[in-house]
Amino acid sequence: MIVVTGTKRSGTSMWMHVLVAAGLPYIGERFPGGWGELLRDANPDGFYESELMIGVNYRTNPHPLTGAYLAPQQTREHAVKIFIPGLVRSDVAFLDRCIATVRGWREYVASIRRIGVEDPALPPALEWWCTNFALIRDLAIRGYPAHVLSYDSFLRDPGRVATEVLAWIGRGDPDAAARVVRPQSPQEARSAAIREPDSSLADGVDARHLEVFDELYAVIDAGRPLSARFIERLNAVDQALRPQVREHQAAVEAETVADIFKRR
Repeated sequence: MIVVTGTKRSGTSMWMHVLVAAGLPYIGERFPGGWGELLRDANPDGFYESELMIGVNYRTNPHPLTGAYLAPQQTREHAVKIFIPGLVRSDVAFLDRCIATVRGWREYVASIRRIGVEDPALPPALEWWCTNFALIRDLAIRGYPAHVLSYDSFLRDPGRVATEVLAWIGRGDPDAAARVVRPQSPQEARSAAIREPDSSLADGVDARHLEVFDELYAVIDAGRPLSARFIERLNAVDQALRPQVREHQAAVEAETVADIFKRR
């Protein structure tokens, strides 16, 4: 499969729209049933989501209701959206190509808050870190073919980026793909909401760690490889943030248990 991955609100639907326009077969619905008007308005071009967005593994393939099975050899050229938590749980036999987009943490937090799709266990800034760190870790461990780019770099020059990615995939019409994305400047791509101070977006994450968040995005935006020294810094930040992550998750679990006892 040609997997489009990222966090929520990171450009995954945009990439699916591009690949569909380029002529690739795809798995998913443009507007899955149950999507409200707020989310539809957030992305009028469609989301192209399916049951596989949580991963291609024994829970989703064969389909738990229909029994339909997708074989790796039959889906080599099919585009499918799988969010990062599902990607790391997917069978590597299905990961023929992976297009991963990363959005800046400020834009991510502002967008998540605007449409109200926050993870109850983690504030958006921490979720951004945990999810993107999981992507980097998975790529390093399993080594499947991946093209990682920033959200802004694609919007700056969609024609060039689409041509490069489709050449890497080995099929698709780059001209048709580029026509579905309007080039934007980095300033246009950023919402007015992110003009808020970092402290209002950071969800309690220390400023020292936010500097590493910014540096990670800058490296990806420039298309540079991660150096061994920078990977050490990423690992150190992840270790430093783990207690904070566990604290948030434990609080949600405790609240859930309390609610269960109240209903009894």
